[in-house]
Amino acid sequence: MIFKKEQSKPQYFLTDSDHERQLALALAEEIHRRKKDTDTLILLCIGTDKITGDCLGPLVGTKLREQGYPHPVHGTLQYPVHAVNLPATLVSLHQKYASPFLLVIDAAIGPADKIGCVSFSRSSIRPGRGVRRPLPPVGDLALTGIISEASETCVDDLPYTRLFVVNVLAEFICRVVMQGVR
Repeated sequence: MIFKKEQSKPQYFLTDSDHERQLALALAEEIHRRKKDTDTLILLCIGTDKITGDCLGPLVGTKLREQGYPHPVHGTLQYPVHAVNLPATLVSLHQKYASPFLLVIDAAIGPADKIGCVSFSRSSIRPGRGVRRPLPPVGDLALTGIISEASETCVDDLPYTRLFVVNVLAEFICRVVMQGVR
């Protein structure tokens, strides 16, 4: 099956060192619990470099590759995985890898009090849902950075998202992934 069923509610983490350790441990435990030995762990970083509010995934993918992340990474600033090519990318991943286990990284909109937090979903997510893009659920686990408040105008506001906020989230997610995924 290429597309996954959505399930549980996410858990939110602030971007401080205490939460970094907690999230890295939670991620490591969940991967250990759910990933089979025959599965290939793949990092799928979703977003585009053309919109500041949607560049979190490709920014994380690029940074992790530069840091020598040991598992396959799909979605970088140079080769982004976005709404247009996501379905074809998923088909390609399932053709290339016998049993992919997808850790998805994406930007998200959410409640105002969660902006700047990272959510950890122990199930698939629906990329683009917050901006009303009809994309399928994807992933086995997901880390999403909350970059803006959900509102009627959030689609129009995404290009004006502060790059500083996106970069803080990207750095935090990179540290978490490097600690939690070995």
